[in-house]
Amino acid sequence: MKKSILAKVVSVAALFITCGAAFAAGKYDNWPEKDIHIVYYTRPGSGGDTFLRNMAVAVKNKLNGHNIVIENLIDPSGAVPWGRVQRAPQDGYTLACLSTTVVTADLIGHSPVKYPDFAYVCALGNDPQYVFTRKDMQFDTLPELIDYAKKNPGKLNWGTAAPTSASTICSAEIIRTTGIDVNRIVFDTGGDTLVNILGGFCDVGVGEYVDMRPQVEAGNLKLIALLARDRNSLNVPTTTVENGFNIVFERLRGLAAPAGTDPELVARMAEVFKAALDDEKFKKYLADEAIEGKFVDGAAFLASYDGVAATIKDNEAALRGKKN
Repeated sequence: MKKSILAKVVSVAALFITCGAAFAAGKYDNWPEKDIHIVYYTRPGSGGDTFLRNMAVAVKNKLNGHNIVIENLIDPSGAVPWGRVQRAPQDGYTLACLSTTVVTADLIGHSPVKYPDFAYVCALGNDPQYVFTRKDMQFDTLPELIDYAKKNPGKLNWGTAAPTSASTICSAEIIRTTGIDVNRIVFDTGGDTLVNILGGFCDVGVGEYVDMRPQVEAGNLKLIALLARDRNSLNVPTTTVENGFNIVFERLRGLAAPAGTDPELVARMAEVFKAALDDEKFKKYLADEAIEGKFVDGAAFLASYDGVAATIKDNEAALRGKKN
């Protein structure tokens, strides 16, 4: 009789343990249970859009048979696309793909969207910026460029894009910290800067490799500095103390959900998207475009953008067109 009671007690305890383990397994383990919409602020085919589409393919087998639907809501200010995400339900099915533009749009672009007002999920890559020039220019390194600019004040034409672009922030930082006197020419996009450098109407620009890769490979452009701590696969000298500078700019690309999203759901999303970095085709895409693939959790992702905000504040006058 006593053995029978003991057996029942053990059975009930086992049942509670089993149920507890089930609950502990995670209430979002089945996410996603429908298609995920990711909103991006530029046109299809842009660097960020291409990154997002390659990532979506890479995690296809982690989506429980569902899809990632990419919505291109083209708006340089970001107000429309990012505002849509911030107002969306906090259920993990409407996300934003972010780059540093969300910071600049907030601080100098008069966007009503504040960059900290998201639940940052994770970043999956650092898309660095390069200083580049035409192949026939008389400088091959950044120190040589700075030396030329100082010996020829006001003669070098330096192209920048929209005030909210990463290329403009990096250009302002280089010009301010080195004290050079150049003619800043503002174009609508980085592509316009590229075309004008190739055409001889502009001398120097800052941009990402994906936009200039064909011209670099054809030998029409040369990369003279990488704004990073370490050299990457292209082996371009960096803008670190070792090379006479202390200018580093990290441009993380990643995903964010509406503010207030359950942290457990955010963790589940990060787990799913992190799998992209194990996909061989995605790794090849990152290598081909010289994008540093790495997983950055939501807290570190936001902290990186805080660093970008600090750089913007250091260069606020120049970014608003008040001086070089």
